[in-house]
Amino acid sequence: MKQKKNIILFIITMILSLMILCFFVTGFYSVDTLWIYSRGYVDYATQDAYIRDGRLFSALIFAIVGLFNPEILTMYIINIIIAIVILSLCVIQIYHIIERYKKLEKTRDKTIAFMLSYTYIFNFLIVDVLKFIDSFVIATSILLFIIAIKKIIIEKKNKIGFLLTILGVICYQGTIPVYIATAILVTLLENKVINKNYLKKILPCAVSIIIAALFSVIIINVVPMVTELDISYRIESMEYIKNIEKNLLYMSEYIFQSFYMFPSYIWIGIALFILVMTTVYAIKDKNIQLPIHVLAIFMLYIGSLLIMLPIIKIWIAPRVALVLGQTISAMLIYIYCTNLKNEKMNIYEKIIVGVLVIYFIITVISIVKSTYECKLANKLDEEFSQKIEHEIETLEEQGITINNIGINYTGNGVNIQKYSELVKEESRYIRGLYVLALHEFYTGRELSSVQLLTEEQKSSYFDDTGEEIQFKNVGDTLYILIDL
Repeated sequence: MKQKKNIILFIITMILSLMILCFFVTGFYSVDTLWIYSRGYVDYATQDAYIRDGRLFSALIFAIVGLFNPEILTMYIINIIIAIVILSLCVIQIYHIIERYKKLEKTRDKTIAFMLSYTYIFNFLIVDVLKFIDSFVIATSILLFIIAIKKIIIEKKNKIGFLLTILGVICYQGTIPVYIATAILVTLLENKVINKNYLKKILPCAVSIIIAALFSVIIINVVPMVTELDISYRIESMEYIKNIEKNLLYMSEYIFQSFYMFPSYIWIGIALFILVMTTVYAIKDKNIQLPIHVLAIFMLYIGSLLIMLPIIKIWIAPRVALVLGQTISAMLIYIYCTNLKNEKMNIYEKIIVGVLVIYFIITVISIVKSTYECKLANKLDEEFSQKIEHEIETLEEQGITINNIGINYTGNGVNIQKYSELVKEESRYIRGLYVLALHEFYTGRELSSVQLLTEEQKSSYFDDTGEEIQFKNVGDTLYILIDL
């Protein structure tokens, strides 16, 4: 019976996920994809990001993939399907955690548990994970962490839990906040209250993740010495104090703007509404423990992100902030498992379920919208590269050879207003980043970059027409003026 239930859950999760992620499933590229295309799988895995960042599984897997050298987009599609399979298994794991503390006999309760489990894993920030060609490895890290927490806190199998924690960190260190936050939630569900016994229960998880994180730091520092590579620039150029300052400065934008992947102010609005509702219900029902615990979950989930503040600029890597996307589901999971009855629901319980349904719908719509806008950014980049290629081919027909390009930006911000904030973030064309790698990716033509034009040269070469893209060739150089 349990196996049949798991199969049904898996099929439902897979079908729903493939539908809402359809824009990614048909192929997508990120910045890393450009570098892999330019460098090759083996070189990128063993000489660049994966091996030097201590992500040994990614390094090994993509070194093997390099032996077969599949097309980049083919590899991405295979990757995302595997990632969705792994994340679907994560949904099943969370569903069983809920089932441990709540009887799921009625269809209503099973549906609620599914929506909670699904939005916990497939929250709006999962989009930033699934952009990458190695997202299946990141998904594996999340799955290993969830199983490790269950082994340690529920099954009291500390040794295997510790081993799974180590493996999860080696897969991807950026999911450590997910481990911390999920351990906090599961321990609270298991222990009922936050007291000395709570700290005792969660201690093995705390020790496991600290040792795993230190082990990862050792790998990051030792691997470059063994392989005679430079230490990862992510470590070498790290400015801890400045990172903390900038992350704290942007924290309000993370919370209020939701990285442009969820409607502005809605995430924090839903979270605060849940806190207000639980407080009102607690006063009426004389259950002061409920709002305290829900508030603790809210604060601790956000607080678990603090470990990343000195290490990485979070606004350029929303995937490490995955816990923010899990926060509302975690609050609702706690409320559902500890305070919602199986019998006829009262008005408070109906409101909470209503909030869950609304949150589930908004999450699904947000994922579809975000993936569409990411794909639109890809389309803009491809069209830009094709325009450059068409101009070069036209010049070649005239006997002019182009070896270099110079990308120059100008404008008063009028043309850029037609693009959404997420498209602006994702488009290399709009941001003016990695244009050479972008052009090579889409056309196969390698070009060199030249020094930017002075303001005087811009005025000399280009007219003030307001056109978004203008071209001017000077010798073997094609200058491009982008007016945004």
